[in-house]
Amino acid sequence: MKKNYLIVADDFTGSNDTGVQLTKRGIFAKVVFSSTSLNNQQCSLVVDTESRNVSGEEARKKLFNLLTNISLSSFDFVMKKVDSTLRGNIVEELQALDVLYKPDLVFFDNALPSLNREIKDGVLYVNGIRGTETDLRNDPIKPLTEDNLINILNNAFPNEKKRLITLNDLRGNASILNEDCRIYAADSVTDGDMQSLVKKLKNKINGKKVLWIGSAGLMDAALSVDFPAPPSLGLIGSVSKVTREQVHFAEQNGIEIVKIPIYEVYEKEDYHPFVTQILTSLKKGKDTIVASSASYNFTELEKTKKILSEQKLSKEEINSLVQSILGGICRKVLHNSVISGLFIAGGDTAKGFFDGIQAEGVNILEEIATGVPMMEIIGGKSDSLKIVTKAGAFGDKELIVFSYKKLKEKFISGLV
Repeated sequence: MKKNYLIVADDFTGSNDTGVQLTKRGIFAKVVFSSTSLNNQQCSLVVDTESRNVSGEEARKKLFNLLTNISLSSFDFVMKKVDSTLRGNIVEELQALDVLYKPDLVFFDNALPSLNREIKDGVLYVNGIRGTETDLRNDPIKPLTEDNLINILNNAFPNEKKRLITLNDLRGNASILNEDCRIYAADSVTDGDMQSLVKKLKNKINGKKVLWIGSAGLMDAALSVDFPAPPSLGLIGSVSKVTREQVHFAEQNGIEIVKIPIYEVYEKEDYHPFVTQILTSLKKGKDTIVASSASYNFTELEKTKKILSEQKLSKEEINSLVQSILGGICRKVLHNSVISGLFIAGGDTAKGFFDGIQAEGVNILEEIATGVPMMEIIGGKSDSLKIVTKAGAFGDKELIVFSYKKLKEKFISGLV
């Protein structure tokens, strides 16, 4: 069923970085600046109130002036976009929306894991540092003065009960709704946590008016649930420190890592248990990485070299063995699963994979980051599969996580 989304943002850049989450899924959306632009709209909207750097009372008036003549209840999803570092007139704007929209439920999750904004125990952390202890407290126009989501909600709704949804709540099986509570804040440190929040609530809030509060990360999570894509798969043969950091960051953000001890596969001449493990992960909808154990753990590199050298394998033969095993596992997995796309780190690993699937070549689609192309395979056993490749010692630590998102966007856009 087609849904219309309404995002109320307090500045232009925030309007765009949240609204673009819609266009990634093929949803037409426009950013509007005035109340006259809101009349008779039949599409998803982003309303830019330009209210972050004014006084609290002026911010309240801006929202009333812009939104009074629009039927907020006609939208299927209503979100108050706030700054990912909690600056601005959040309290006053929530109070205005509460009057205008009269939501049955309110959920506040301001995490943005891709930019290292996390919510732990209800408190914002930026790059691991509590929000009010960062330079954000010294912002010359709108300094960060409160980094606790429950405190912000207490100031906005002083006479109502609040509840914090913890990481244990999100990652466990218990219900996260209380019948006697309307207003909630949520912890999140990964994209998966935010998606879990939306998934757990999806079937509980049908027919209710819900006000979502957060940054672009929350919008992305909600749309990931509304427009699910198959998981993405990674093939990692590089043993560079850069790639290792990227793999560890991916694991911290909920991506499953299946580590392949090359020496063990060589000794047993059997990698099917790992194929089964990977397929099980993918069938659960989990993004997954297939990596040599040496790609994940540096000590495994020396162990692999030592054991295989004792088997009279040369460096070149060891390298060929690694590519053969990883490529063989990946081909078996692809034959038995559906994925959004494939990420490969390491030039030898990529070429070995292409040779194994008998690809004729690739179409270059776009550069998703500096020096990191997204392509589409031509011919062979994986024709039309979307793929992202990178050199081993290349990219920032978020690159794998970012690439997986881009692969899913491309999969979704190809269906709508």
